[in-house]
Amino acid sequence: MKFASIASALALVGLVNQASAANLCNAVQPTSYVNAANQYPELRNAINAIKNNPVATWYTDLGTNQVAQTLSACGNSVPTIVVYGLPNKDCGEGGFSNVGNKEVIYILEPDAVGLTSTGGCGVTNGYQNNLKVALGLLSSNPNAHIYVDVASWASQSQAISILNDLKKAGRLQGIAINTSNYRATSELTSLCSIFSAGTGGLKCVFDTSRNFNGASSNEWCNSRFGGIGAPPTSNNGNPLVDYYLWIKIPGESDGQCTGQSADAMIGPAAGAFFYDGFKTLWNNGYYVKQLGMAPIGGGGNNPPPPVTSSPTVRPSSAPSTPSPPSSGSAQPWAQCGGNGYNGPKTCVSGYTCSFNNEWYSQCVPN
Repeated sequence: MKFASIASALALVGLVNQASAANLCNAVQPTSYVNAANQYPELRNAINAIKNNPVATWYTDLGTNQVAQTLSACGNSVPTIVVYGLPNKDCGEGGFSNVGNKEVIYILEPDAVGLTSTGGCGVTNGYQNNLKVALGLLSSNPNAHIYVDVASWASQSQAISILNDLKKAGRLQGIAINTSNYRATSELTSLCSIFSAGTGGLKCVFDTSRNFNGASSNEWCNSRFGGIGAPPTSNNGNPLVDYYLWIKIPGESDGQCTGQSADAMIGPAAGAFFYDGFKTLWNNGYYVKQLGMAPIGGGGNNPPPPVTSSPTVRPSSAPSTPSPPSSGSAQPWAQCGGNGYNGPKTCVSGYTCSFNNEWYSQCVPN
């Protein structure tokens, strides 16, 4: 599918996003996108196409009151709030007391059910009891839609048992699947059916932010085959699925990803904007592959067919991505150094090669 102009493409994107998002709050644009659009002119069309999609706000007890800021910005639309880091804190105080009876979507404690289902630290740290306390507190808002995160790798039988126990503690509407991961919507649909059947009809929400191609392996960290997925929507045609959501912000790094599989891209610290990661997600994703928008830089990685074998562990000295020719200068925000990197070590005028870690240096403005 081709478009006559960028303007017509963006107009269609606007219609798609508006129709998909319904009353989900899109007033909180990621700061990383605002900065990236200013710093990387070649990314602006892509960022403009997705920046108005609703994204989740992550709440912890370590920073400023994101909840109050989000509520103020969202007005009458419905925010999505990820409650993260619950053990050993009372989430009934602070930000959540500001919510009142406002309609809100909560994604409760990513990985807690998964870690509890497999034993170990999830059991030792009392995650299940913490989840029950949190669920009871959040349920005091009659307009809260509460979904407990269930990792795709969780023990299904144990997770179902945990979910049935949590239902007794408050108004649990359902589960969130694929938070910050890459599993295909078809796989998530199957998982949703299993968990819903085992819990008396709990509904599901899917994180589709990076799952356009599904997962070629078990790699969760900056997958080089990820692709931006379908926009957030409540109109997905599946009565068991309440929403597709963007819980992870596409283009923000999963972490440095050293010592991961060959499918991982070495990147900056978790949460930092990752130029190569964003480019890959865009070129491999929904807006290019399905809507026909222009790729960044002329192309993306072609995703391989799914595999069922265990991922190959990359030796610690291997490069994260194929290196560009060593001659010339690295472009703005491109890689310019790191173990195993053989590309240009200097940056174009106005940019300096900045050390992130032993695996990755990046061209940043002077």
